[in-house]
Amino acid sequence: MQATILWSGCAAAALMLAFVCGFVWLADRKTLLWLVLFILGISAGAETYIELGMMHSSSPVEFGEWLRWYHLPSASGFIAQVMFVHIFLGASNLWLLRLFVLARSVVLFANFALTPNFNFREIVSLRYISFLGEKVAVLGVAVPRTEWQWLAAGSFVILMAYFVDAVARQWLAATKDSRRKARIVTFGFILPMFCLTVYAQLLVFMVWQVPITDMPWFVGTLVITAYELGRDVISNRRAQLEAAGLRAKLAQVERVGLMGQLASALSHELSQPLAATLLNVDAAETYLKAGKADPEELRSTLDDIRHDHIRATEIVKRMRQLFKTRAIEVQEIELEDVLHDVVTLIHSEMISKHVALRLVIQPGLPRVFGDPVHLTQVLLNLLMNSVQALQSLPPGARHIWVEAHSDGVKRDVEIVVQDSGPGIPAGIADQLFTTFFTTKPEGTGIGLALSRTIIEAHGGRIWYDNVAKSGGAVFRFTLRQVPSSEKPLDSSRYPASTHEGPAREAAAYLLHGPSQAGIGSGGHKGNEART
Repeated sequence: MQATILWSGCAAAALMLAFVCGFVWLADRKTLLWLVLFILGISAGAETYIELGMMHSSSPVEFGEWLRWYHLPSASGFIAQVMFVHIFLGASNLWLLRLFVLARSVVLFANFALTPNFNFREIVSLRYISFLGEKVAVLGVAVPRTEWQWLAAGSFVILMAYFVDAVARQWLAATKDSRRKARIVTFGFILPMFCLTVYAQLLVFMVWQVPITDMPWFVGTLVITAYELGRDVISNRRAQLEAAGLRAKLAQVERVGLMGQLASALSHELSQPLAATLLNVDAAETYLKAGKADPEELRSTLDDIRHDHIRATEIVKRMRQLFKTRAIEVQEIELEDVLHDVVTLIHSEMISKHVALRLVIQPGLPRVFGDPVHLTQVLLNLLMNSVQALQSLPPGARHIWVEAHSDGVKRDVEIVVQDSGPGIPAGIADQLFTTFFTTKPEGTGIGLALSRTIIEAHGGRIWYDNVAKSGGAVFRFTLRQVPSSEKPLDSSRYPASTHEGPAREAAAYLLHGPSQAGIGSGGHKGNEART
């Protein structure tokens, strides 16, 4: 019973590993190695079951039938091994790979076309030996198909040549990782396959009369490869977490840099409510000292003080949020609130740089999935880039348009940022989102690259619209809108002056007269309010 227990345990282990690898592959279908290991594990489990059938056979006919079906999981296991090495090492001899797959396919086809199987012309008798304390059946007298054995042996030679070639390529690459992979393939595939080839030929030609088995080699290969791949996954996951942490810190540094650029404007923005508060306090004290304190006037003064306090507090609150280091936390948000927060932060900068900003928001804009702080960073980066690009123009020609509208078909919300500047030269448009690429002497080249990372983490995409015909630079990005039971509004159907329903106030800072330009090549005005 010891052989049965051992083989059953190995079959259970192989199947357990197979299903674990299968579930991992279902979670991440880009990693085909897990699928290959799933196939290898299923093949090893099926082989072990058939080997037990051969050991417990009571007649040569039964033994031959088991051996016939043994070729099916054996072939799939060999092909899974060669595919694993091909994917794991990356560079390999495709001609040897294809030749091996063809040879094993011919062996498999011939096995089911011949009787009793590919290996033997006739199985005359069986012998029963003691194996691991159990009486099992092995080949006694049999007539091998010597005219076909060259094909089976040749396929193993091709497989060994493929493995050796793949390992040599990795070893010559002379990197730490490539040589580690070469060692894995050497000890996990080449040595077991060499032992298996010798063992199989000795069995076929009746040199040894022991049980037919591939189990030690297949299960050993499966355990080694699963362990190494699991270690790679853990290492990659750790690297991904470290990279995510570095990206979060880099994003925070970039936000601090944006706040540094806005420092003068923000100090002016804060000085206004603080100065107004001081004036109102002085006025209230004057009324009280003169003994002419009108309750209504005092109540009005206190209301003004409260309003200015709230205004200053909101500005400080937004600044503190941008200074914090935090990972992206996607939630359901009102994009209008984010847009108005950005306008509040950049208001004084626009005035000081003599830039007219118009914000156009579609009425009834759906909620989106997003992180307000990181989306604020993306919008601030695009707007500050536009402000800098406009400085070469006269004050009256500096315009920026920001539009937000939904796409009812794609279930997205699109945000467009366009300026009236000189635009992006065609030769560098494709490099805009490349890390550390910049056209500004003082630029870091990380703003747009980080913006792309942030938007893609939200499940959207960001791009430069180099086909816009209206001039200037046009950047667009999308966000996933929150599903709603209501039919979404078709953004292409609402006109500039005849929209229906209550409009959410949109900010349009027109310092040098309103601009009549739309957004992009066919933009619509939507809902506007001017201040």
